[in-house]
Amino acid sequence: MNLSRIEKMVREGDLSLDALKYLIDCRAECEWLDYKQVLQLDTDYQVASFGKDAIAMKNTGGGYLVIGVQDKTWLPQGLPVKLAFDAKLLRDKIRRATGLEITVDIVQHQLRYTGELKWFALILVRASSKRKKRRTPSMVRIDFCVKHPYGLRRGEIYFRRGDSTVRLDDGDELADLLDDLEDRADQDSLVPEQHTSPFAIDTGTYRLLEKDYRNFIGRQVLREKINEAITRDRRIWIVNVHGPGGVGKSALATQAAYDFYERQEFEAILHLTAKETVLTHQGIVRSLGRTLYSLEDLLAQILRLFGEEPRSEMEENKSHALEWLSVMPTLLVLDNLETVDDGRILSFIQGLPDDTLAKVLITSRRKTGGWEFPVTVSELNREEISEFIATKSSELGISIKWSEDNIDNIANASGGLPLAIQWILGHYKLSRNLNKSITAVNSDDSPVLEFSFRNIWDALDEGSRRVLSVMSIFDSPPDSRLLAIATNLPPERLEAALLELEEATLIGRQVNEVDRRSVYTSLPITLTFAAKQLPRFGNLEIEARRRVQQYVQQMDLQQWEVQRFVDIFKRYGVKTDNEKRGVILCRRGESATFAGNLVSAEELFTQARAVAPTSAYVFAMSANFELARKRVGQAIKYADNACARANRFTGALAYSVKARVSDAQRDKRGQIAALRRAIEYDPQDLVLRHQYGVALSRAGETRDAIEQFSRIISIEGAKETPSETLIMALKTRIINYRRLRYNEEAEEDLARAKDLLVKYPHLSSQAHHIADLE
Repeated sequence: MNLSRIEKMVREGDLSLDALKYLIDCRAECEWLDYKQVLQLDTDYQVASFGKDAIAMKNTGGGYLVIGVQDKTWLPQGLPVKLAFDAKLLRDKIRRATGLEITVDIVQHQLRYTGELKWFALILVRASSKRKKRRTPSMVRIDFCVKHPYGLRRGEIYFRRGDSTVRLDDGDELADLLDDLEDRADQDSLVPEQHTSPFAIDTGTYRLLEKDYRNFIGRQVLREKINEAITRDRRIWIVNVHGPGGVGKSALATQAAYDFYERQEFEAILHLTAKETVLTHQGIVRSLGRTLYSLEDLLAQILRLFGEEPRSEMEENKSHALEWLSVMPTLLVLDNLETVDDGRILSFIQGLPDDTLAKVLITSRRKTGGWEFPVTVSELNREEISEFIATKSSELGISIKWSEDNIDNIANASGGLPLAIQWILGHYKLSRNLNKSITAVNSDDSPVLEFSFRNIWDALDEGSRRVLSVMSIFDSPPDSRLLAIATNLPPERLEAALLELEEATLIGRQVNEVDRRSVYTSLPITLTFAAKQLPRFGNLEIEARRRVQQYVQQMDLQQWEVQRFVDIFKRYGVKTDNEKRGVILCRRGESATFAGNLVSAEELFTQARAVAPTSAYVFAMSANFELARKRVGQAIKYADNACARANRFTGALAYSVKARVSDAQRDKRGQIAALRRAIEYDPQDLVLRHQYGVALSRAGETRDAIEQFSRIISIEGAKETPSETLIMALKTRIINYRRLRYNEEAEEDLARAKDLLVKYPHLSSQAHHIADLE
C-alpha cells in the first residue's frame, strides 16, 4: 500500500477497474480505504454507520469504500449481484443521518476470483483536494436516533484513525491526526513508482496501441468500408464494427487507426481497449494492456491527450472533453466496448453534440441500437482462409505444404474465425498432429470456444440461450416454426430471442429461394459451443427432439388425406402447401375437440398457427376452438387476427366467427358490425343474413331486421324448391311484425308458412316453429 498513491487516486476521482484492483491488492485498510463485505442500508443502524463512515472519510480528505472484500481478513469475496444503489440514493441516506451534503460516487465492476466472476462496488467519498481545507471539519448537523447508542448528535466530528471510524472530542485532536496522516503520505511519495506508456505510438496528440499482428491479411473491401464510414457523414459519428468473438474486429479497428495516423486525416487519435484477456495456443491468459475501464477513465485519457490534467469533478472533466472534441478533429477507437461495465461511456459518445469533430470507432459483439453506422464482420471466406493459413504458418515457422483437404478441415472446424485458425496452427506447432489440433478446437475444454463465446453467452437473455442451444440439434437451418416447436417458447419470446441473437451476430437470417421462408443459420463453431450448453437446461434436448419428430411426422401429408379437403381448399382460396397443412391440422383439431381430447386439440391448433401464421382460416378456427373452451380473451385475439388477414375467400368466415365471439361477450353492437362485414364479403349467404337479422332484432332494430328477413324470403321464395331457411325467415319476420303491431302482415306470413308446409313435405321438420306462433 502506498498512501501517496491512494491520496492521488482520491484527488483524481479514479473509479476505474484498475483502481479497484489496486485497492483490493493493498490487503490493508487505512484512513483513505475501508473494506466491507456487504453494504445494507435498510435499517436506521445501517444508515447511521454509513453516515459516520462518510463524514469520517470527508474529514480525512476523501476516501474509498470497497464493497465485496471481507473485513479484517481482506479477502476478496465479491457480491453475487450488483448493489441496487446509485450515487443519489447514497447521498440521500447520508443526508438523512447527518444533515450534510456529501458528494459520493459509486461504480460497480466485475472481477474473477477463484475462477468465478463476482461483482465489486467502489464507492468514492469526495472532499477538497487542498490539505489546508481539511483543518475545518464537517460536523453532524442534525440529531439522528439519539436515543440509541449508534445515533448521531448535532455537532459531532468523525474521523478515520487507521482502519477505524472514530468520534473526535476537539479540533486539536483532528489537527494531530491530519498531520500524522499527511506526513506518512509524503514519505510514501518518496518511494519511486515506475510508469510505462501502454501505447506503441505516444507522440503529440496521437496515442495508438501496439498491433497484435505482424501482417494484416486480406479483407481489403471491409477495410475500405470502415474507413469510408468514418469519414463520409458528419451526422453519424459512431461506427460500430460488430461480429462474433474471434472474427478479427480488433485487428480491423487497429488497422483503421494506423491507416488514419499514416494519412494524418485526424489531428488527434486515441486508441483504447477494454480487452482483459488474450488467447494463446496454451489457453486464455490475462492481458496487461487494458486501457479502458470507465467513463471517468475515458475522460481523463481525452484530457491528457490534449495536455490537460483531469479535475476532481467528473462533470467538469466531461465539459472540457466535449470542448476539445468540438474544436479538434479526433478519432476515438474504443475496442471491446461491450466488456466495459459502464453504460455511461456509450451514453457519452451517443450524446456528443451535433457540432462535434470527433468520430468514434467501436468494436463490439453486437449492435448498440443507437444512432450509428454498423459494419458487420463475418467469418473469412475460403480464399481468405487459405491466405491466412499461409501467412500465419510462415510467421510461426511451420513448414508444411497445405493440401486442399487440410485447408477445408481447418475451415470447417474454425468456422472461418481468424482467432480459431491461429489457435489451431499454434497448437499444431507444438503437437505436430494436425488432426489432433483440429479436433481440439471444438473439444469440451477448448479455450477457443470459451474465449470466443462465453462473454456474449453470459450477456444473453435466458430465452436467447435456449434458442441458440436448441439450434444445435438441427441438421439443416430451422425456420421460426420449427424453433417454436423445439423450444416451446411463446411467439413473442421467440421473436425477441431471435432478434437478440441476430444483433449479437450469433445467428443470421436467410430466405429460402424455394418457398421464401426465413431460416436461421449459425457458424458450426458457434453451434458446437451452443450444444455444450444444452445440459444446463435439463431435459430440453430430449423434449425438443421429441416435439420436432412428432411435428415432422404430422407434416408428412399423404395424398389421400389432401384429396379429402380439396373442396375446402377451393372454397377458402388455400393454395400453398403450408396453408393446406394448417387447414388439415385445424380439421384434426376439430375432430379431437369433438372426441373430448382437448390437450391434443390445443397442440394441433398451435401447430396449425405455427405452420400457417398468416392464414385467416387457421385463426378463425382457432378462435372457434378457444370459444368452445370458454376462453373468450384468447378467442378475441385470434378472431381479430383472422379479420385482419381476411380476403375475399375468408372474409365471411372470419367475421362470422368474430360475431360469435362478440355474442359471447354480450356485445350486441360488435356482433351486428361483424355480421354486416361478413355479408359484405358473401351477400348470397342467407344463413349469415338470417343471423344478421336476428342480431338486429335482439338489439331492438326491428325495421332493419325485417328488411333482412324480407330479402331472404324474396330470394328463397323465387326458388322452385325452397329450403328450410324460408320457413325460419318467415317465422322471425312474423315475430318482428307483431313487435311493431303489424298484425295484418304477420297473419299473412303465418298463412303463407302453413301453405308451404302443406305443399312441400321436406319442410315438415320446421312445422313446430310455426305451431309455436299460433
